[in-house]
Amino acid sequence: MSQDTRSEEVVDETRRRLLAAAAGGVTVGALGTGATGGAAAQDDGTLTLVHDTHFHGRFEDAGNGAIDIARYYAIVEEFRSEYPNTAFLGNGDDLAPSVLGLEFEGEHMVEALNEMGPDAVGAGNHEFDFGVDTASERFEASEFPWVIANLLTPEGEPVPGTERWTTVEVGSYTVGVFGMGTTGFYDITDYPEDWQVLGYTEAAEAAVEALEPETDFIVCASHVSSGVHETIAAVDGVDAIVGSHSNVVYEEPETIEGTTVAEFGDEFDHIGRLTFDVETGELSEWERVDIYDSEALGEDESPPESTENYTPRDVQSVERDQSIAEIADGYLSDLEERLGQPVVETEVELNASFDNYEIETGWGNLMTDLMRDVGNLDEEIDVAVQNAGGIRSGSTYGPGDLTGSDVMNILPFPNEIVVYELTGAQLRSYLQRSVRPMPGDYGAQPAIQVSGVSYEWTGHDGEGQVRNVWVGGEPIDPEATYLVSTNDFVAGRSEEFVEDSRVFNSGQFQGPFVKDTLDAEYDTIAPEREERMIRVDEVVEDASVEATEDALTVSFPQTDAVSSVVEDTYRLVAPGHGVVEASSVSGGDEVVVELAAEAVVEAFDATGADALSLVGGFDPNSDHYGYENDDGELIELPVNASYDYYELRASLSGEDVRATVGGDDGSDGDDSDDGSGGDDGSDSDGSDGGSDGSDGDGSDDGSDSGGSDGSDGGDGETADDTPGFGPLAGAAGVSGAAYLYGKYGASDGGDDGAADE
Repeated sequence: MSQDTRSEEVVDETRRRLLAAAAGGVTVGALGTGATGGAAAQDDGTLTLVHDTHFHGRFEDAGNGAIDIARYYAIVEEFRSEYPNTAFLGNGDDLAPSVLGLEFEGEHMVEALNEMGPDAVGAGNHEFDFGVDTASERFEASEFPWVIANLLTPEGEPVPGTERWTTVEVGSYTVGVFGMGTTGFYDITDYPEDWQVLGYTEAAEAAVEALEPETDFIVCASHVSSGVHETIAAVDGVDAIVGSHSNVVYEEPETIEGTTVAEFGDEFDHIGRLTFDVETGELSEWERVDIYDSEALGEDESPPESTENYTPRDVQSVERDQSIAEIADGYLSDLEERLGQPVVETEVELNASFDNYEIETGWGNLMTDLMRDVGNLDEEIDVAVQNAGGIRSGSTYGPGDLTGSDVMNILPFPNEIVVYELTGAQLRSYLQRSVRPMPGDYGAQPAIQVSGVSYEWTGHDGEGQVRNVWVGGEPIDPEATYLVSTNDFVAGRSEEFVEDSRVFNSGQFQGPFVKDTLDAEYDTIAPEREERMIRVDEVVEDASVEATEDALTVSFPQTDAVSSVVEDTYRLVAPGHGVVEASSVSGGDEVVVELAAEAVVEAFDATGADALSLVGGFDPNSDHYGYENDDGELIELPVNASYDYYELRASLSGEDVRATVGGDDGSDGDDSDDGSGGDDGSDSDGSDGGSDGSDGDGSDDGSDSGGSDGSDGGDGETADDTPGFGPLAGAAGVSGAAYLYGKYGASDGGDDGAADE
């Protein structure tokens, strides 16, 4: 497929304008092409900015192909035609991650963006998913400038193919545009460690110093987290900041230190328009276009709200831009031919949204179970861990057919599955450092998905902790070693995965491996949530146990943290052996939980534990926790979009149970009081998590089916008589290895685990 399908006249005109800008003395010049033409430039004193992009290498919405880049661009062109002096700005993460990005490494997006003719695009971290060399090739093939002010080579030069800042002639005005990338680049992309990452203030000040003498207006095309914008806005001379790394949707633009800040989401759901009075620099008008599909609305759903500033646009009434449609349809047709066939049928909904940061999901359990069967190792792989940021489509799937394209959209990164040998102490450290605690924009999060291990996690007051860690149905042994499967992205960014402890390189990317294994080994799947990661916000002491003929009653005081109990959520957790649901729960000054006595004894017999956790939900008392926002206002809890309530834990002693109910004491000589082999979580390192290198943020786009962990973003858990995702057969993965070998020349499954050259 050609790199540029536009007419030679349009391409030549673009080049003439670029050369004219350079000849006119512009330090780093670039002009938007406006491929279909715009309003005649008028000196009416206004400047209009149209933004964001953040396409993630996609040509259409992951859940609805009618919401696509061709209709998005048609609306952009309407703005260009209607408003004089318009600049169209992107904010990066446009080349990847997606199945299209993985297949075409961003070449497809450069072709489309060249046709769209943005005036400038701020480079994001995912532009570098395939390495700096590939990113630079894409930047250099672009007929518009990519800008990023704070990433430099070891010699202090701009990233090859990019500029730190640029100027754009918009009517009679000169607009300066600089980009800004997150300083955590090393942790979230393949950016060379010896390259420079400048601080936000230093980079913004340098941009303003260079641009201010010859511009009328200065804009930051941002790819940093929303919270950083206050730092950039504090630099005198920055008039506006558009976009971000955070994928958030503002209700309205903000003004910070006199700087207008607008973030209107990512991909194809929204387009922002900001119109400024150039002389004063003040925002005079703004508009957020909310794109939707009327044919996809449910019976109880309504179109987006229409107000003075919100403009809903139904894609059914928007004609696709034909030049962009031709490019997109060509690549999508190619992709469909390669990956469009079903690989497996799922009997339940699979949640591949950003809920994977917050809760255990059926999809997370499915893929990590598969990761434990990679290769043909002599020993069983004990544990698999997956960073939530690597589960990427932001959508749910099924019940019904799951295609190869679906799987590759969920796992779009070129991440190889690798196996390491970790001690129990190292594994526990990784689980704990992955926790993202409160306070945080998205609430406390475990931020990973796991297989072969279960644990309780807590994230409050800036400190993450894990307790009651079990591996393979046994309390974790800090001195023992375990085989742990993960991906090379996680391993390369986590201190626990030491190079000398790597025992196997699979030679297989996660997406192709999961796709090929499902295709070869399964006709249907029905993965369930299994209490692998249990949220605990409060630990209750002094629980008492009493028994009647058939029931065991557990009582404990209701603490100040608890406003009320959520009665239908209480259960006794037996790691590796399921749960015992409470038969009744009542709250008040004292919480009273009743369980079937025989089932409780069986749980202790099955696990051999000295203590098991009774876990249940409660409505948190926000005053007790005292979390405040930036304005000093109390934050209403819970913050997480995937949780309706917090959870508490009471430790139930096996000795007390047997003394009350009667029977064998079942003791195994372990002195632990929490069933964790002495792992009480007391050595928390206070980390704020994030060691998994994930780069996304929480989202509320999950399903609304219930979950026993207090979430409202379930995976369509199956009923007791529905087959779950049973023991996995040996993974085939042959074509996945061939895919990797053919595409990147990597080693196959026979690698002996030595470090790659």
